[in-house]
Amino acid sequence: MNDRTDGASIVDGRMTVAGGTFVQNPAKPLAFTAEGLVVVSGHDWRDGALHDAGRIEAHARPNGARLARIDQPGPAQELSLTIRSFAGESAPLLRLSLPAGAQGDLDDRLAAELFLPQPLFAGLRQDLANGGAGLLTFAVTTNLWLREGADDEPPVFHLAPEVDDRPAQAHGRVQSINWRAAASKADGDPAFLAGQPDHTSETEPPEDPVAEQLRRINWSLKQVLIVLAFLMLIIALK
Repeated sequence: MNDRTDGASIVDGRMTVAGGTFVQNPAKPLAFTAEGLVVVSGHDWRDGALHDAGRIEAHARPNGARLARIDQPGPAQELSLTIRSFAGESAPLLRLSLPAGAQGDLDDRLAAELFLPQPLFAGLRQDLANGGAGLLTFAVTTNLWLREGADDEPPVFHLAPEVDDRPAQAHGRVQSINWRAAASKADGDPAFLAGQPDHTSETEPPEDPVAEQLRRINWSLKQVLIVLAFLMLIIALK
């Protein structure tokens, strides 16, 4: 298969650009972690009809890898993530893109959309509302490009250059997805626990020094009475 992009040629799955040669490796997964999940509700009008535009937004970053664009230096470490739903129950899909006309650094422009089947999206949204989805992880196989022969560690996945001034995009199929509640600061954090007040001691009334002194006097008098009773018993026996 032969194809061509601006400044790049693709022949049999190998893309050659001024900066080198790149290949695709669908068997090499790319993992992400997403935090700061927030539910956004809304509607929009398309084709004269009202549609649900509800979504979940988050910040995501690649795990054990980096993202970059072939014609721009500097890998991206974070990206904005939008999670949307679609009808049906087929495998989730991921789309990575650079919006047309965007300004700023690559870190600011790189965006991702994660499309989940409706039942999975509803479950994630419900768990998020219940506090059980503070951290989301997923692994995906993509059509991103890897520099041929490179042994970068961590590996760098590249988006292709723009085609006819259109924004670069990449697609992937999600292989696994998991979420859990965000770790609490108080869970297993000795430094945090050390700084917390001792609620047990606060609920106990302060010690009254006068009362303590009276208890000691009473105890001493009881000891004296016991001794006197013992002496009177000895005298009576004589």
